[in-house]
Amino acid sequence: MALPISLAMVVPQINFITNNIFLGALGEQELASAGITGVYYLIFAVIGNGLNNGLQALIARRAGQNLPKEIGRLFYHGVWIALAIAFLGIGITYLVAPSILHYTIHNSLIAEQVINFLLIRIWGLPFLYLYVMRNALLVGTNQTRFLVWGTLAEAVVNIFLDYTLIYGHFGFPKLGFNGAAYASIIAEGSGLLVLYVIINAKGIHRTFAFFEQTKIEFSIVN
Repeated sequence: MALPISLAMVVPQINFITNNIFLGALGEQELASAGITGVYYLIFAVIGNGLNNGLQALIARRAGQNLPKEIGRLFYHGVWIALAIAFLGIGITYLVAPSILHYTIHNSLIAEQVINFLLIRIWGLPFLYLYVMRNALLVGTNQTRFLVWGTLAEAVVNIFLDYTLIYGHFGFPKLGFNGAAYASIIAEGSGLLVLYVIINAKGIHRTFAFFEQTKIEFSIVN
């Protein structure tokens, strides 16, 4: 049970290191910018981790009580909360972050590069948060073995697209620094898609009656 959880925690760090390796080959400026963007996005990733831990504890409690439909209700509301926070993060990035970064980064070239990257990269936040919600469901219901496929898919796609989109190999456009942003977004979406396919193929969505919940109940949100 612990090994898939550990892998799910390690893979995002591997993706971060992979991005830095590929971007480092572009030059020192890109490597410096990658460090700043990585820390910025990490702040929101930690928020997602907190959502994951909270939902996981609640789901595990309902699983222990043998209340599968309650698990579905919790997951439904967790998804909406996660999406709300994700789009709040996107709004902050577009409205507030550019001013702060221009003020704190004295090199104007690096500041522009970081801002342009983040305005792309931040759109991966909904995928990331939905992904950690799925992780919370699988861990809370003791089905961690499925986490392996999602994390591996994310890692493989990220490495492949980093190589192709940053440098323009295999007929892909050469996007340079911003190529890592697109690669990371697509990788997060791929990991989420793999988990979604597994959950539906195994009938997990029917077990927890995901589609019976159609209204937001603020008593559960609170």
